[in-house]
Amino acid sequence: MSKDDHALMEASLIALGDAHDGMAAELFERYIAAHPHYAPVFIHPEAAQERMTRETLEAMMGQAAGEWWVESTVINFVDLHNNYADFTSEDYREWFDLTIDTMAKRTGNDWPKGASAAWQRQANRLVEMITRIGRVPLSGLQLAHTQQQIERKAHRDSGDDTE
Repeated sequence: MSKDDHALMEASLIALGDAHDGMAAELFERYIAAHPHYAPVFIHPEAAQERMTRETLEAMMGQAAGEWWVESTVINFVDLHNNYADFTSEDYREWFDLTIDTMAKRTGNDWPKGASAAWQRQANRLVEMITRIGRVPLSGLQLAHTQQQIERKAHRDSGDDTE
């Protein structure tokens, strides 16, 4: 638990305020631009981007507060993500770094001194946890299901309404 980090992080969220509006879409767009190979696995990106952003902020805040539920939450979202693709701990690190950077830029001069470092310490702890949890390779059935979802999405996106 890091009370100082938690307080700085909370202050930074307050400073972010209304600049949070639209942040999830921006984060997701920037992440996918850097990782286009993951775009097809997000069947409903509008829902995923909001949920991913919220879960990221909650996990880092919870980690700073020493909350009991953080590890089980991280295990759950790593397990869920592995149903769609083989995300690595480096992928999570990049997402966390992008989240911190985006919040700081959107807040501008109101971003509290030391807030980025506080967020980064918690992100690093989460990446360590994710690395410790490890990855379970996708099974053949999961890969087939994921491929089927990708093909259905591509079909819908093409405008062809025949199945």
